[in-house]
Amino acid sequence: MAAVFSCLVGIGFGQTTFYWDRNGATTGAGTTPTGTWDTTSANWNTNSGGTTAAETFTSGGNAVFSAGTNATGTYTVTVSGTQNVSSINVQEGTPTFTGGTINFSDSTPDFTVGSGRTVTVNSNISGTNGLNKLGAGTLVFASSDKTYTGTTNISAGILSLTANQAFDTVSLTGGTLSLNNVSASITTLQITANSTIDFAGSSSTLNVTNLSISAGVTLTITNWANAADFFYTTNWTGATYNTSGAAPMNRIDFNGAPASATLWQGYDNQITPVPEPSLYGALLLLAASGFVFWRRQTA
Repeated sequence: MAAVFSCLVGIGFGQTTFYWDRNGATTGAGTTPTGTWDTTSANWNTNSGGTTAAETFTSGGNAVFSAGTNATGTYTVTVSGTQNVSSINVQEGTPTFTGGTINFSDSTPDFTVGSGRTVTVNSNISGTNGLNKLGAGTLVFASSDKTYTGTTNISAGILSLTANQAFDTVSLTGGTLSLNNVSASITTLQITANSTIDFAGSSSTLNVTNLSISAGVTLTITNWANAADFFYTTNWTGATYNTSGAAPMNRIDFNGAPASATLWQGYDNQITPVPEPSLYGALLLLAASGFVFWRRQTA
């Protein structure tokens, strides 16, 4: 029963499930099943093993990549026009989606990436019900033209940004948001389970308007480099400027620094493990100026 449930994760109910299949009735989909996702090409199969005649995709169906288990290579799926889909589940291989628009038409749009898999999306993603990133694998947003609205929920694995992105709401419920030399903006960032933000590139900026971190939850920041990576928030529920060692400031753990050192700087809204060197410089300059003034007064 557990195995059956595992296979159904990330597949919407009430819609036909189509398995990407580029070799017709031959078992599986082919090792590198590159092809076009459109409304006329018979590149799909409703048989999970890919052993029946290939057919076309029906708008609003669930898309699984791929039929069988042999699509283990790197391949490209060219999206033609707008393809309406309820869910996407990548089980094998390393696919890249390019061109066109993938429109999630389901009320619970799931994008599942299996363990050990990496999926790159250059296509636009549209829809009005957000996106649920499921599975232990990595989903890469490699272009900035994602137009979907709603909440992006990252519950497992990694959502990796390699191009600038803007989100309405991001909910981290156990997964990782990875920033790779990008500028990302999030209107509302909610941390409701232990999660990670990875500053994986050499320089990235995260701008958040509203931040909240639930009690008993830790947000771990990894690969953050002082003066190269920046994490800003305009509003932080329950937080106090220039204060460390108390909740919710101590719910953010910069890797390599104690969570008790994390503070929210009042002068620039930045969250850091220690005051920025510029702040130290300003304080030292102020102290030096005061000392000179005192010496002159006592001379």
